[in-house]
Amino acid sequence: MYAVKNRYYKHSKLDEQRFRKILELFADDLTAVQVANQTGVNVRSVNSIFLKLRDRIGQWSEAIASSTPGLNAVGGPTTMDESVSGYLQSESDGVIGIRMFVNEDQVYCSLLTASRGPDKAPEDDGSIWREYPIGIDVRRDMRLKIKSETYQRAYAAKDIVRIEAFGDFLRQRLSKFKGLRREKFYCHLKESEYRYNNRSTPLFPLLLGMLGESPIE
Repeated sequence: MYAVKNRYYKHSKLDEQRFRKILELFADDLTAVQVANQTGVNVRSVNSIFLKLRDRIGQWSEAIASSTPGLNAVGGPTTMDESVSGYLQSESDGVIGIRMFVNEDQVYCSLLTASRGPDKAPEDDGSIWREYPIGIDVRRDMRLKIKSETYQRAYAAKDIVRIEAFGDFLRQRLSKFKGLRREKFYCHLKESEYRYNNRSTPLFPLLLGMLGESPIE
């Protein structure tokens, strides 16, 4: 069977109309099983599409950050071997460390690398983004772990509400997966970041626009 024309999914055997339906349900945050049941596409294929969509969202986020003052020195994701498995300097592999950047309305997340060193307040470079090292306990319902000095600094900057709001949003989203492998964490983190930052905007047309410019394949 030859690939059919699909502006949003290159070299796909899935016709564009059905792909748009899958994308619409992805925008509504349905699970792969729910989408498969509604579209008649098998779960394995839906999961493959979802993974490609999450990768594209992560790439888009990193591209925006690369040209944004205050975020352009962050760099891309690390591999899990390089990440801080216990950001509190513990031996536990259940806590993943992230760098959370916050402004008045949005967040940006990247993984915290082992070479980063001890927690300290970053220098003020005049950016609207403020950085905080946060731990996420992937063993216990995705709860945030925040050191006391980080909490105090975020509280003083009036950022703690935004940090906790994103933490609640992340936990509620990821709890539906009933467990998440570490290697899948980053793409789900970036998807949650994207959804949170666009929480007041319909996602389906945004995703169509993104894929129209840079289709998955």
